[in-house]
Amino acid sequence: MNVKEAILARRSIRKFKPDPISEELMTELLEAARWAPSGTNHQPWRFVVVRNPEVKARIRGAAFNQKHLTEAPVVLVCCADLTPYARDTRRRIEELVEAGALEASSLENYPGLNQPKDPESLKKLAPHAMLNVAIAMEHIALRAVSLGLGTCWIQLMKAREIAEILELPEHLMITGLMPVGVPDQDPAPRPRVPLAEIIYKVVE
Repeated sequence: MNVKEAILARRSIRKFKPDPISEELMTELLEAARWAPSGTNHQPWRFVVVRNPEVKARIRGAAFNQKHLTEAPVVLVCCADLTPYARDTRRRIEELVEAGALEASSLENYPGLNQPKDPESLKKLAPHAMLNVAIAMEHIALRAVSLGLGTCWIQLMKAREIAEILELPEHLMITGLMPVGVPDQDPAPRPRVPLAEIIYKVVE
């Protein structure tokens, strides 16, 4: 299956078979996430792999009782970690300069590089961090299709309540939930708006 085939075959799966998902398959999915791109290569994604039925049931309760959260053998709780933005930015830029991806002047021109990141400053970076996590989540979704697995993006949830269930530290912010399993349905493609409608402007 090539990338285009995976993109066209991906569906939001809401019915799963009870077949267990092996550690090897989960490693494949998380490896796909690990290779996702991120701003300044901060790689802020962190994942909680939930297999425990009782914990999945509690997460389902905090996600408006979406039953596929307990049907799926695994639920990934996909989080954005804000600490790399306080701790790793200079190192990440140095790595990118060394790799030839950035000019050496980036160490002088990067905004706020030498300013301390207090908790309030870090919170302002949350949308950026969560966007990067979303990229990693889509890597997982497409790799899952190529392995015969199904996933579903879930953002309809009480993130704070789920964080309490999992006893997550404050610097981890839940971006989304992703049940993973063998599909027990084969949905038709959902409607898509025409290409002309999504091209707002062409600037030449």
